[in-house]
This record gives sequence, C-alpha cells and structure tokens, in this order.
Amino acid sequence: MEVWQIVLYGTAALLALKSLAALMTAYRERLVREAAEQEQEQRKQEQARARAERAAARRKAQRPEAA
Repeated sequence: MEVWQIVLYGTAALLALKSLAALMTAYRERLVREAAEQEQEQRKQEQARARAERAAARRKAQRPEAA
C-alpha cells in the first residue's frame, strides 16, 4: 500500500469518527431536550391537579351543609 493510500484511508477514518461523534452528540442532546420537555409537562399536570383539588376543597368549604 502506498503512502497516499494510507493517508487517504486515515483521513476517511477520521471523517467517519467525526461524523459518528456528531450523530451521537445530536442524539444525546435530543434525549436531554425530550426529557426536559416531559418533565415540564408532568410539572404542569401536577400544578393543574393541585389547582383542581384546591378549587374542589374551596367549593366544599363554601357549601352550607359543610359547617
């Protein structure tokens, strides 16, 4: 194998590794972003549930037969 072929294969291998690293980084960032979005959605649902429970408790406390 000639020197220029070794250089060519080495360059191709480095470019392939760089591409793989970029793909893995993008995938990891997407996973982190999706996890953050899911956590935010769960937090919103928990807040909505808590508001509904407080509203139900207020309605129950305002009924005349509650006293």
